[in-house]
Amino acid sequence: MLVIFGFKNSSRNLGLAQATCPRCGNRAAQRVDRRKRAFSLFFIPIIPLGSSYEATCTACGATTGVSRGQAEQILAGAY
Repeated sequence: MLVIFGFKNSSRNLGLAQATCPRCGNRAAQRVDRRKRAFSLFFIPIIPLGSSYEATCTACGATTGVSRGQAEQILAGAY
């Protein structure tokens, strides 16, 4: 019997918003992404293993890990 299992990673762009970059200090557009990871069996995601959020500065290209609340604040323009 052959069993195929592994992990599936997916990324979704949630949007762009103006915010201050923690690396370069410029107020520039930040691209906010949500990354999900799941255990898969026969290429079908079965068990979700969590998600993380990242903000990428369009001026310098730095990617910073942010919490869900921070990602929502960036997209709302309050960050």
